[in-house]
Formats: sequence, C-alpha cells, structure tokens
Amino acid sequence: MKRNLLVSLSVLLLLSVSSAVFAVGPDPFDAYADCYGWSMGGIMHFGSWDHIDYYYRVSLIQGDDTIQTYSGTGTVYEDGDPSFLIEGDWGMELCGDYTMYLYTQWIGQFGPGVKRREATFTCDCVLEGCTYTPGYWKNHPEDWPVMDLTVGCVDYSQRQLLRIFDKPTRGDMTIKMFHHLVAAKLNVLAGADDYIMSAIGDGDDFLCMYHLGSKPNGDRKKDAEAIKNELAAYNEIPCYDETPDVMLSIEGPAAMEKAAATEESSWGSIKMKHN
Repeated sequence: MKRNLLVSLSVLLLLSVSSAVFAVGPDPFDAYADCYGWSMGGIMHFGSWDHIDYYYRVSLIQGDDTIQTYSGTGTVYEDGDPSFLIEGDWGMELCGDYTMYLYTQWIGQFGPGVKRREATFTCDCVLEGCTYTPGYWKNHPEDWPVMDLTVGCVDYSQRQLLRIFDKPTRGDMTIKMFHHLVAAKLNVLAGADDYIMSAIGDGDDFLCMYHLGSKPNGDRKKDAEAIKNELAAYNEIPCYDETPDVMLSIEGPAAMEKAAATEESSWGSIKMKHN
C-alpha cells in the first residue's frame, strides 16, 4: 500500500514539474494591425529558464499578394519585465482591404513553440490625382486640402460647406450645382487634373448672379443643369491606383503557411545559452 502511494506521489510530482517546465512562452499573446502599422505582445512565461529568445515574421497581404514583410528577433529576461511589445509601421499609405499574418516562434528547453495571428482591416483610398464625388468630400472632411472656399462670390468655412452638403436639393438646380462645384474645386486643390477650370468658372459666375437656393426656372435652370452635368462628369471619373507592381517574395496565405513551416525547421537550429 505504501509503495503504491509513493508511486502515485512520484507520478504527480513528475507531472507538476513537467507542466512547469513546458509552460514556456507568451500567454496571453495577441497581435493587432490597422492602416498605420502592427503590434504584437504578451506576457512571457519562463518555466526553468531565465530568458527566452523569439523570432517573428509579419506579412501584409492584399488579395493573393504579399505587399510587405517584416521580421526580427528579440529576448525577454525573467529578472526584468516579463511583458513585451513589438510595434512596426507599414511605411506606406494603404488603400483597400488587407490581411496581416503574424508568425512568431520561440525556442525552449524542449523545442520550439509557435503562435500565429491574423487580422483584417480596410483603409480608405485617397490617391493623388483622383477626383471624388460630393458624397466623398462630405464624409471625409479630414481629407480636405483647404478649410474654406469661395463659391459663387461668397466665402464659406468648411463647417458651412458641410451643412450645405446636407441640404436637400428639392429640385433646386443651384444646390445640385453647388454640391458638384465644391467637389470639383476640392478635387483640383487636392491635385486632380485642372481641365475643369472653365466649368468651375461658369459655375461661380452663375451662382454670383443667381444665389444659392434661388431655384431658377426655364433657360436659367437648363444653363445651371448643363454646368452641373459637366462638373459631375469630372467628379465621377473612376479612379485607379496606377502605382507600379510591388516585387513579391511570397504570394498568398498558402505560401505563408509554407514559409512558416520552413521557419520552424530552420530557426530551430539556433542555439540558446541557458544560464
């Protein structure tokens, strides 16, 4: 009976020691990404070790293409702060839908440990030289190249212009034209082609003569509509990103998994000093 009890106690002791030894690595651990950059971090558990070396690889993916990759190594020491945080900037303006894949690995006494994280996010597209609609400028005041405009012989602040963007047209061609006239001016000021300046001048001249909200009829309404249509055609030109293709080192999530498998075997050869 005593022998069986001693055997049971030995097994329990071995399991508890093994659990302590194997509980090595970050827990909790998480990663984050947005249109500006990425971060990863957590709290490292050391087991019987006094420090842990780790490796990480971050891939920025759009569709099936890897746009950028970042990698590095670091060390967390038990006698210091067990929490760690690694951050990085994308180093470019992002436009569209993206996925961030993070692979991190550390090597402990009994082999490597691995964690993977994934985050998706969407970035607004503000491409140089593009034109945007009144609806875009209404919903993105932070992108305005100026904070006030002169429209139809009247000076307006951005706040006043945003209120007019919310104003219902109710068949008033001066309001419809005003919306597109403001958008066209903002587009030109933001760097779009300025061939529309003649129509912008016509719109200003018309609103100088027939003030906003005057609801002109007959030929005057037709004149205003013709100007509005020319401005709208300019504001509604489809915009494409014509930046050169980026040289890709990995393509798609499947390749990411393949790269992770390679890293597990290759980085596992790194030797850690155990003090």
